[in-house]
Amino acid sequence: MTASQAKPSPRLTPLRADLLLLVCACVWGISFLWQKQANNSVGALTYVGARCLLGGLVVLPLAMRQRRRSAPLTSAGRRALLVGGLAAGLCMATASVFQQTGLQSTTITNAGFITGLYVVFVPFLGSFAGQRVRVHAWFGVLLAIAGMFLLSFSHVTSVRDFSGFVEGLSTGDLWVLACAATWAVHVQVVGWAAKRTDPVALSVLQFFVGGAAATAMALAFEGPTIAGLQAAATPIVLSAVFAVGLAFTLQAIAQDVAPPTHTAILLSLESVFGALTGVIWLGEEMGARQFAGAGLMLGAALVAQWPTKARYANAATSATSGATTASTSSR
Repeated sequence: MTASQAKPSPRLTPLRADLLLLVCACVWGISFLWQKQANNSVGALTYVGARCLLGGLVVLPLAMRQRRRSAPLTSAGRRALLVGGLAAGLCMATASVFQQTGLQSTTITNAGFITGLYVVFVPFLGSFAGQRVRVHAWFGVLLAIAGMFLLSFSHVTSVRDFSGFVEGLSTGDLWVLACAATWAVHVQVVGWAAKRTDPVALSVLQFFVGGAAATAMALAFEGPTIAGLQAAATPIVLSAVFAVGLAFTLQAIAQDVAPPTHTAILLSLESVFGALTGVIWLGEEMGARQFAGAGLMLGAALVAQWPTKARYANAATSATSGATTASTSSR
């Protein structure tokens, strides 16, 4: 561990970090419903800006309380907080707007599974930071492409029909795919910053940065109204408290221990929760081809991340041992 990196809490074991990430996946899967509801009253930029700013206000008291109880950040920690918070906030705003725009013309089921493609993008982005990309990851990409085809091109039943494949991929699906790529960048940024600074403060800063960016664009391009915000108040508040304030903060805390690739595989389970939300609450249907495509995409996530599990366990054990040793020597 370098001097610029903060030691993880000895209470944050690998199992607890995994449980936090699973809670994030569950909340984000359900939040597709809130996003779909908000589309009826406000634009994508307005929704993202409002929920991020409100989410920042929800978590701010916790961040201030933790800062008073913790040692002051080093210069390296403050720099990581500033750079990480700005980058993560911009990624959050961009990805959220892409996803919200896509939900205007695609289903919750499709959006949930396509968003999960970031689990494949994450290790490839990590390769630029020195992470080795194994053969399993390449195979995972092929599975993801096949799954995407089955999920989005349900009208293609033969090779002859392949000429019309462009029509099979809706505009909404493309927006959500762009969202997935941006979330992959976000996971890498948070993974880098959370180990070097206060993860709760990091969350608050990214919320306000993302909210301010989205709100500025909303004022310029959407012209939000008080009536629209009032009509979308319930999904905005639910999303701000749970999908933003709770889930993103838990992600930052968990990534103090969990590396980006391991984080991605657990967060990708939001696809499962998103599909269940669409089927249970909105009555959406999935045919055999869609189920097969979804299965291939989940298989791609597992294959792409599988080689990192052993390294994750070793790294987390080492980090926890180091934090325990530091705590003992300070008594």
